[in-house]
Amino acid sequence: MPPRSRVDPSVPLLLLSSTCGLVLFIMTRLAAAAPAADADAIVTDRIQVVVDRLRDRLGIPESVHVSIQPRVALIVSVEAPVDHDAPFRLAIEDRFLSRLSEEELDAAMAHELGHVWVFTHHPYLQTEKLANQIAMRVVTRDSLVSVYQKLWEHGGSKGDLNTFLGP
Repeated sequence: MPPRSRVDPSVPLLLLSSTCGLVLFIMTRLAAAAPAADADAIVTDRIQVVVDRLRDRLGIPESVHVSIQPRVALIVSVEAPVDHDAPFRLAIEDRFLSRLSEEELDAAMAHELGHVWVFTHHPYLQTEKLANQIAMRVVTRDSLVSVYQKLWEHGGSKGDLNTFLGP
């Protein structure tokens, strides 16, 4: 009879330990990625609720879809749909969003919704001042002043508040 080869008793234990370590590593990486995605979705949903509430208060029946992006050319912007049945698209830069208080978030979203209102009522009259006049139906001038100050700090520029908000 040929001699039996014996497996060192520590080999199965080492193999099991390595496999468990690999599984734990993969699960940890997946778990670390999931909360970030969930957190982004929660923040986006929260902003969508703000937009929908303000949209109702401004009497805007058109849908507006919110997204948070790492980079937005205008920092906060809204685009009209190409397809008539599609929603407007409102994008906000994540780093700018993190700087806003609740009141400032309402003001920034009201301003963008002001553009939606103007587009749906007088599409050829788009101005910042007119969008702010619509926004001031639901937020204060002071909250818009605060948003502009943070916007200019964030973008590294400065504008004239009277041009944007009126005297």
